[in-house]
Amino acid sequence: MKSHLTGRFLVTVTVAVFLATLLMLPVVTNAADDPVTLTIGITADPRGLTPLYGSTHLDWIPGYRLYSGLIQAGENFEPVPDLADSWESSEDQLTWTFHLNPNATFHDGSPVTSEDVKFSILTFALEYCTSCMRGLGTVIDSIDTPDAHTVVFNLKAPYPEMLNPYDGVGDACSGVAKKELYEGTDILTNPYNFEPVGSGPFKFVEWVRGSHIILEKYEGYFREVPGIDRIVFRIIGDPSARTLAFENGDVDWIPFSVPASEVARLSSLPGKKVWFHPAPNGGMNELAFNMRTEPLSSKAVRKAITAAIDKQRIVDFVYFGGAEAGTAHIPRTAFSAWWQNPAAKQIEYDPELAAAMLDSAGYPVQDDSWRFHINLKHTTGYSEDLKVAELIKDDLKKIGIDVTIVSLDNAAWHEQVFKNWDFDTSLVAFSGGPNPATMKRFHTTNILRSSWANCMGFSNAEYDALFDRMISNLDEEQRRNDLFRMQEILAEEQPVAYVVHKMQPTGLAEGKFTEEPLNVWYLGYVWMHLNRIKPAQ
Repeated sequence: MKSHLTGRFLVTVTVAVFLATLLMLPVVTNAADDPVTLTIGITADPRGLTPLYGSTHLDWIPGYRLYSGLIQAGENFEPVPDLADSWESSEDQLTWTFHLNPNATFHDGSPVTSEDVKFSILTFALEYCTSCMRGLGTVIDSIDTPDAHTVVFNLKAPYPEMLNPYDGVGDACSGVAKKELYEGTDILTNPYNFEPVGSGPFKFVEWVRGSHIILEKYEGYFREVPGIDRIVFRIIGDPSARTLAFENGDVDWIPFSVPASEVARLSSLPGKKVWFHPAPNGGMNELAFNMRTEPLSSKAVRKAITAAIDKQRIVDFVYFGGAEAGTAHIPRTAFSAWWQNPAAKQIEYDPELAAAMLDSAGYPVQDDSWRFHINLKHTTGYSEDLKVAELIKDDLKKIGIDVTIVSLDNAAWHEQVFKNWDFDTSLVAFSGGPNPATMKRFHTTNILRSSWANCMGFSNAEYDALFDRMISNLDEEQRRNDLFRMQEILAEEQPVAYVVHKMQPTGLAEGKFTEEPLNVWYLGYVWMHLNRIKPAQ
């Protein structure tokens, strides 16, 4: 039996130094008897507060630390214990055994058992969470529970990302709900989705929709009890109101949703730290095409639309230096550099070429002065999306495409775009990594009515075969070759147009909380160790 750690989880020294420089916070002293409260500004109500919604960060932000998973990410994104104290694999990596902490309890005081883990993974993660389906769901055969504190995974093929905190058995894929509360019920409408009973370091107190969500530390937590007493998530959809709340001190932290146009001004205010920072999972904003509909079923049309969009103008007028013009599916990060294909780039900005391509494809300008009419849907959960949509509408108007913008609240957007496939085009915030399992998004079997799945309807036999071989290949060079070819296929077929590779605009009230763990204020690590934040002393 042997244990495994993967070197690719380690952040480079350069990145670590950069983060350390950014996170030098001054020190203040809190009165000993005051309850320590961290107030976080978020953009929308989540759809629910359980691992059922673990695929999308707007839903999982408040729920993350209500639950425990088998493993977490350490400060360098390496796997560290959570519910599992230890683990090992067979030599062929087809059997993985995890040993649970015997003191772990749910917030009602009942013990967390291996049956709860098995139920949650098979019923929640692999049925509803696309980030789990794309990796673990591809290879898992069965789960055994030989005793109350042992979980055994039996795989159909090796899985190099098994201990990946994102695409392996991290919190998103193994966040544990209590089996007794869900078994035999309608999972999607179960009331515990909205008044959850988890086993994480914080417990649920209250959710007033459109206003706030309150969590409090769980004194019975099986590891170190949190250093803050309470977390209040303030739901502030309007970007101006969210900015004002931060400016006035009503919100301590706005993770990756400060309006980009306000970063420079807010960063100059005393006691405010506001900055753009990279995301380890490579944040992007894409224009997804519904390939089931005419004329978007035409590759020539999709490529023409991509060529017509002035991505640099969007960077300049919407993101104010917090993004780069989109070029390809995989932004280069500390984690994706080894498998990102720098040559696999989408068609460049060229509106004259775009118009000629549409003429050749059989879509000339008609008597009403338009070639065709399409809608562009976006969620109001992302502050910049409306401005991005307006600039895209303006660009496409210049080549004779009429665009109707449809703004939807976050829940309605997920319903229409991902569940009902009721869209022509949609802006989609997505991650290009940090690991290759994310490429499952474009697999034929991922054409599912589920958030962040293949809502485009893209299907390519060569792509599918390459992914199926890559996902279980333990030879890194062979995996890289397959991944390079997959990116070339995406660049040629253009199921989405890559609009921008974006950084994250975050705001933090300086001096109130410690900087430990080092990366806690950053997307990707941001929710995993909220329990380790302490008041500055």
